[in-house]
Amino acid sequence: MSESEYKGILHKHVNQLANINPRFHRISSMLLDHMYMSIVTVPPLGLLMILMTTGILKFSDQLLRIGYLSMFFIYLNKDFFKAKSPAKRILGYQVINRKNGERANELQCFIRNLTICVIWPLEVIIGLINPERRIGDFLANTKVIKSDKEKLKTIWIDFKNIRLKPSYLLIIIIGIIYFYGVNKLMIRLE
Repeated sequence: MSESEYKGILHKHVNQLANINPRFHRISSMLLDHMYMSIVTVPPLGLLMILMTTGILKFSDQLLRIGYLSMFFIYLNKDFFKAKSPAKRILGYQVINRKNGERANELQCFIRNLTICVIWPLEVIIGLINPERRIGDFLANTKVIKSDKEKLKTIWIDFKNIRLKPSYLLIIIIGIIYFYGVNKLMIRLE
């Protein structure tokens, strides 16, 4: 890939560093995803907090938690389109089903990301040890493989072409149960 083909924040530098070692390549994918997903989820939460602190909006702590968990739900579905998160598209990775070698479905991608909320630092360590699988991959019976690199804008194209599936309802139900438990845990820790 020539220098002129790198577009966007840090793509060229991440790719140069990632080519040094495959383990670093996977970790750079995880960190780049974290950066992209933070860019997507933090501004709405920041706006909500500004509106609350200025008194424009009156919300309870419970409603703020729901807003936070809603943004995190988006984070957990980062691999939703074609089993490729933003960083996986840029760096050339894809999540696949270990049983049949095909692209992982949306539910598998959601399940593999459930561990991020609880044990993200441990997931990074496991990613260094085993670049193909982290703890979430063991839960979802998936692994990460090399794939064609794509431009980030392909997410928008995939989003426009989405068709509802029954498994999406299951993702929402699992998400509600999961976040209900996380919310209860947050209340107990206060």
